[in-house]
Amino acid sequence: MNIHYITFRASVHATESDDRVKTALSLFLFDNKINETQTEGHFGNPITLLQGQIKGKDCIRFIDILKSGLPEYELEKLRKERCERVDEECCLHIRFDKQAAFEGKVRLAATADTITAKIKIRAYPANYEKALVAAETLF
Repeated sequence: MNIHYITFRASVHATESDDRVKTALSLFLFDNKINETQTEGHFGNPITLLQGQIKGKDCIRFIDILKSGLPEYELEKLRKERCERVDEECCLHIRFDKQAAFEGKVRLAATADTITAKIKIRAYPANYEKALVAAETLF
């Protein structure tokens, strides 16, 4: 597998339930190890940042869920947008719909209400071009 690790992040705003967002994250974080950080929004509103990471066999499991859960047109979108989604640090960025994840569905985000995935691509030497080639094999 061409992945070192995958980091998932989601924010919980004051109007949302922590438990619901944790349930949504658990679709991707199989061990349910979620770190919480309390912070404040611009107007003093409380925000909880939830983050977790997977490695090894769990990365393979995630890719399998991605390939089986996303509709073909969304997988094709990921393939076409690969160049824009991979950065200079060899990370592939994907945003998932948080509400769909709560319902147990894997969908790419169309709104700002997201779970972000940062996939650290294994590429040697570690550069953008090698990461693009490695990312192509994921989907």
